[in-house]
Amino acid sequence: MNKTIFRAGRRNRYAAPIGGVFIILCLVGFFTVASFCLNTTKSLLDNSARKKEFERMLLPVVIFDPVPFENPVNIDNASLLQYSIWSAAMGEKRSQYEYDDADMMIIPASDIDVAAQQLFGPDVKLDHRSFGDLQDSYLYDEEIRSYHVPIITITGFATPRVEEITKTRGDVLELRMGYVPPSTILNLDEDGNLGNPEPEKYMIYEMHKNRSGWYLYAIKDLPGNGLSGASDLTPPMELPGEDLSISEMVPEMAGNAGSASSTPEGDGSSDQGSSSDGEGEGEGESEGDSENEDGEDGEEGETSDGEPDDSSAEPPPEMQG
Repeated sequence: MNKTIFRAGRRNRYAAPIGGVFIILCLVGFFTVASFCLNTTKSLLDNSARKKEFERMLLPVVIFDPVPFENPVNIDNASLLQYSIWSAAMGEKRSQYEYDDADMMIIPASDIDVAAQQLFGPDVKLDHRSFGDLQDSYLYDEEIRSYHVPIITITGFATPRVEEITKTRGDVLELRMGYVPPSTILNLDEDGNLGNPEPEKYMIYEMHKNRSGWYLYAIKDLPGNGLSGASDLTPPMELPGEDLSISEMVPEMAGNAGSASSTPEGDGSSDQGSSSDGEGEGEGESEGDSENEDGEDGEEGETSDGEPDDSSAEPPPEMQG
């Protein structure tokens, strides 16, 4: 009887190790759940990935420092074309585009239409035509429905930095966009490392959302800054002469026949001009010579009339005989 009671009250020697294992697993599970909750909360509060996405999307707009607008349909056609062209040139298909003889990238108009829809929404319609100036000309080729884009002209531009994202209502966001100036040697520190320059100005970019994603709807001045956000850059202008071919607008792309035919005419005109100048100089010299001759004759006449010629005068009497 006593032996049975003693066996029933004896403790199990495996209870302590098993309990320790359960305690360790509980601690591991607690820290795992706590870490997961912390990372989830941090990811919800920190929207760095979305900021980078907006910066990459809006780079083709920020580099041209556009003036504020309240609706993309109010932007002039040349500026819309410029923003959309560079959005396509910086997109995923940039390695697929070809180059012409003048090292200009050839971008199809269909890709630019898609870029405009993604950048400014479904209400934007592009009127495809050539625009720009003599240095930065965006030439539209109607035959192949493509643009010839001068790639090497875009240097020293500001880059976007999204400082803050604010949700105003439903599918509308406001981005506090900073314009970071290009880096110079003054941005190097004492160790020669490139510093992180601060934005030179801020603007509000209003983003709307549709089924395809976010698009730029408006650009506003930052409230309370007291400065105008208008750009100092001259907006692009449409080039005249829509019926001209690309070879007529860009002399470097013209054929050898055109350059050969234009060369003799130019040489002939220059020769004619030189010959005419030579004739003019010859006539001038002839007139000058005749005037000199008349002047000499006049001086001789004055000598013969005014004073007797020594050679014709008779010698004094003492010298005669």
